[in-house]
Amino acid sequence: MKMKFYRGTVLCIVLILALGVFPASVSAEQNNDSREPLSVANAQPSIETREMLPGDVVPDPGLPDDAYRNETLSTSSVFTPRLDAPTSDNDCYFAKNIFYLGGYGMPNCTAYAWGRAYEILGSKPNLSNGNANEFWDYNLNSGAYSYGTTPKVGAIICWDGSECGHVAVVEKIEGSKVTISESAWSGPFFKTSTFNAGSEDSFSVGGFQGYIYLGEFDNDNPGENPGENPGENPVPSDTTPPVITNAQITDIDDEGFTVTCQVADDNSGVASVLFPTWTENNDQDDLIWHQASINNGTASYRVLYRDHKNEMGTYIVHVYAYDGAGNISCFPLSVVAQKRITCSYHTHVQDIGWQQWQSNGELSGTSGESKRLEAIQVSINNKGLDLGIKYRTHVQNLGWQDWKSGPEISGTLNQGLRLEAIQIQLTGTDANRYDVYYRVHAQNIGWLDWAKNGDNSGTEGFGYRLEAIEIIVVPANSPAPGSTLRAFESNNN
Repeated sequence: MKMKFYRGTVLCIVLILALGVFPASVSAEQNNDSREPLSVANAQPSIETREMLPGDVVPDPGLPDDAYRNETLSTSSVFTPRLDAPTSDNDCYFAKNIFYLGGYGMPNCTAYAWGRAYEILGSKPNLSNGNANEFWDYNLNSGAYSYGTTPKVGAIICWDGSECGHVAVVEKIEGSKVTISESAWSGPFFKTSTFNAGSEDSFSVGGFQGYIYLGEFDNDNPGENPGENPGENPVPSDTTPPVITNAQITDIDDEGFTVTCQVADDNSGVASVLFPTWTENNDQDDLIWHQASINNGTASYRVLYRDHKNEMGTYIVHVYAYDGAGNISCFPLSVVAQKRITCSYHTHVQDIGWQQWQSNGELSGTSGESKRLEAIQVSINNKGLDLGIKYRTHVQNLGWQDWKSGPEISGTLNQGLRLEAIQIQLTGTDANRYDVYYRVHAQNIGWLDWAKNGDNSGTEGFGYRLEAIEIIVVPANSPAPGSTLRAFESNNN
């Protein structure tokens, strides 16, 4: 991991481990990697390691969780700062460290932060096994640990500046002074640094993201790390989370939707608002934590379907608001997101012929003129989906005709035969995402109720003509455009 440290001359010293403390080191040839390994000396273990670059991922050895438990580590709420480099017999940084085992051991900030988290927790940490600039997003997506922008002892601080980002661990807090421990490729094997809280973004590589809180810890070194009371770290006086109101989803269209909410915090102020968003499909494989913009107390973000694999259906959105003390509030939302499908149709009417095309629930035909429908064509704009439409009509003296696919003609021309009923159905692999509704105006009855997805609409056995029709396609499971109780009348008992 690259830090802005002075890169001194690295002494490549091969030490013979007479006691056999370590497993065989990982060589460049074994890893098939053109990057030269770095040998670390200066009283540190003799290992070969290489720089971790964007896209690099270390394999997890797959050991059971029990294999990582170590009751001798700091597993209680008491926190012991690390101010010296770990030694070679510390499994957290070496024998059980996934970065070390994968050839990316210290000096690398990821290997150190992962090992330090292991040491603090006394068990295997749930952290990224990728580059430093992936630690923050990995934790957001996994939900393993809470997080915020206020430093706390034992927290992992994350930056995504430069090419690779950087991670370190908070060891002490003395007033506004924050002391971290870290390691860095092309830098020191181990070092501690101190900065003023609030200056995180200008410290290290820049691009400060926040702190990952591994837990809530007290300090057991009262002489070294005084807080508001002897022997304690300063505890933020603000324990009240932000207030979220009027959270809603608006402006739904074919491209996406907008999430907004009002957020306020009278104590430490609102630090950030995130909108984690995903669809119900495929187990959150499209989960993204969107960073909202905040303007005069209103947080907003425009969610685009293309950022979520163009998936349609139900989108789940949570609102996470953070204040300056690290307190969190959450509020859930959901929306059925579908591309709006345009259904167009026109009818051939007695004494008139083909009328103009209508769409999306508009009337085609006549009302109050006693003119029969004789034929119909229907078409949909599927907007790139695998979605079609088929339909068939019941014709005077002929009965039910064969199914036609849009925009073929169903009915008859120049035969003076009336349409008496109709069935309409969606086709294609995306048909289950939508419903088609339709209703007809029948002689002596007027408007019947809405039929759906292939059901009969019209009359049978009365000799009544259809005079008009309305058709609309809506997202699946949407409310019907109106009553559906009486869509078809039959006199054939």
